[in-house]
Amino acid sequence: MGPGGHVGAHFSVFGLAMLAILSTSAAAAALLGAAPRNSALVFLKPHAANDACEKFVRSQLESAGVEILQSGVRAGGEIAELKLIDQHYGSLARLAMATEPSDIALSPAARTAFAEAYGCEWEEALPSMLRNDKALERLGVDGSTLEGMWRGGVQVKLAPGTYVSRLAGGDTPLYTVNGFYPAMRQAFVEPDAAVRFMVCEFDEDALSWEAFRQQTIGATNPANAATGSLRAELLSRWQELGLSEAPTQGLNGVHASAGPLEGLKERCVWAGVTIEADAFGSSLLEAGLARSTLDEWLEDNPVVTLGGETDKVFDLTEEKGAASVLEMVAATNQPAAVAAASEEAAPAPVGFAWGGTY
Repeated sequence: MGPGGHVGAHFSVFGLAMLAILSTSAAAAALLGAAPRNSALVFLKPHAANDACEKFVRSQLESAGVEILQSGVRAGGEIAELKLIDQHYGSLARLAMATEPSDIALSPAARTAFAEAYGCEWEEALPSMLRNDKALERLGVDGSTLEGMWRGGVQVKLAPGTYVSRLAGGDTPLYTVNGFYPAMRQAFVEPDAAVRFMVCEFDEDALSWEAFRQQTIGATNPANAATGSLRAELLSRWQELGLSEAPTQGLNGVHASAGPLEGLKERCVWAGVTIEADAFGSSLLEAGLARSTLDEWLEDNPVVTLGGETDKVFDLTEEKGAASVLEMVAATNQPAAVAAASEEAAPAPVGFAWGGTY
């Protein structure tokens, strides 16, 4: 329209952009039409890994409509050798046992919080900071004792999943990061310890992930768990089920994946599945998520933006169904597709201002 063909150029870019959106949306719809079922990993923690508890947990899961596809046992020696519990806890474990404090990058706010709590700068305190494995060796204590010293000191949150404390009870100041972790780890790697795991599936329409987590499994603290949930029942029947003590928030008997992405990671760690062979993992790749990005998500739980929200990726996908997460991932490809289409189209005429995303 008009000698300059301005409207034609406008529709050229607009049309290509819309085609890119529709193409991506169609791909997402195709994926969602065949979206995998929700798949979580459930395991009995070492203090509850006995035949009676396993039988009870299986019965409760099946009564809730959860199908158990695979199960197995990991012994303490194997957990230690393969670092399974360290893989399970990811960056939290690496900060505690494998990262030198001098290699931790701190924000200005974290540095200020440290200085205000301890009366010295981070760099000044570094000579007195130890990785927890080195602290265990130097102090000659076990994980439980170190945890008591760590919790008895003044703790400062440096970042999500990153907590420092100046240990209580020492003659000279000593600091460690995530000093509660060795005690958690110790329970899993004792020679007589074991984890009994189950790969579970359920339909979102019949049992949402939120209901699975809150009603079937129960709150982290068994005392607050919903009536009839696994953790509530373990608390009320702990002696009958062969536990040596009543479950607590720290020893609550059973673990379950909080969301589909966390479930994928835990199936890889405990059940030995591969991403390509996993229904949800392969669907994420088909939705356009780069394998390198997925590896980073599972390894580091980084802060990302999905569905218009920004947070750690496990938190963003917590208690969401597999289909919802696939939709969120597929949607992230649309802006890139629009930009690529616009770059290939004819440039807008001089004086025409593009306004927003179409």
